[in-house]
Amino acid sequence: MLKKVLLSTGVIIVGALLAAVYFLGPTMGAMFTGKAIFLGNDSPKRYGNAVLTLAETQGIHADSDDFARAKVEAQAAIESAQSREDLYEPLKKAVKAAGGKHSNLVTPDQNAEIEEAIETAEQPSIESDGDIVTAKVPAVDRNADIQSYADTLAAGVEDAACVVVDLRGNGGGDMGPMLAGLSPLLPDGDAMYFHSAMGDNPVTVDGTAVSGGGTAVSVEAQKNLDVPIAVLVDAGTASSGEATMVAFKGLENAVSFGQPTAGYATANAVYDFPDGSYLMLTIAQDMDRNGEVYGDSPIAPDHVVDDELAAAQTWLSKQGCR
Repeated sequence: MLKKVLLSTGVIIVGALLAAVYFLGPTMGAMFTGKAIFLGNDSPKRYGNAVLTLAETQGIHADSDDFARAKVEAQAAIESAQSREDLYEPLKKAVKAAGGKHSNLVTPDQNAEIEEAIETAEQPSIESDGDIVTAKVPAVDRNADIQSYADTLAAGVEDAACVVVDLRGNGGGDMGPMLAGLSPLLPDGDAMYFHSAMGDNPVTVDGTAVSGGGTAVSVEAQKNLDVPIAVLVDAGTASSGEATMVAFKGLENAVSFGQPTAGYATANAVYDFPDGSYLMLTIAQDMDRNGEVYGDSPIAPDHVVDDELAAAQTWLSKQGCR
């Protein structure tokens, strides 16, 4: 009799666990692992509800009237959808309402195009001219060879006498390898923060390892602090490119030149779905080491100039760089 009771209890527990995974797996799995977990089929309705729930619970503007309206439209589309393709546009509208302009629902076809573009993406580079080392820091996808990316930058700046950090045209991606590659130039501690209603989460530099922003990456390099650093930005500097700019704000030896940035200085959480789509949802705003919060407005450099490279070289020469 006891065995039957234990067996029945075990069956009930297993059933309850399976039910919990079935109903909560898509959203809770995404929140804790970055991947939506579907037990059974990921029907259009379950897919749509998972995306909408994540947008509602995580989006930085989820309490807005815009999202409330977009949510109603998305819910109606979910009820009548015959395929996921029927849902992409109404869900995208809801996602952008919940997260702002930096948020998006990337379809499988769009994701495939992004993956193909990785092969031909611009790579980081190092150029030397006298005392001055210019580190070109381009956008980098989270699925690219981020370790090689970071190693290239770190090897170029670890013993430089003067540095130009060129973030022009850096449209974003994974900020982890960007900051890790430049970590020889950054003092240990919190380089910047992600600011939200839940609090401030730091992006931390520990030696030449970076954590808290994008992929945690470390490099083998020596620290090279207190050298003059000119940071170049333009209207194409966005997202993680802007976050990298923010990491240098507040350092006495770093000055920025160029044009105001794109205005995507916010942090996105990325949630992958089994069909190859993924959700990028803005959950926080960038904040510098002095407590200034950025967001959807362009960030002005310290010196707004048309010829940022010439202005940077003039400033570096005044710091003794030749």
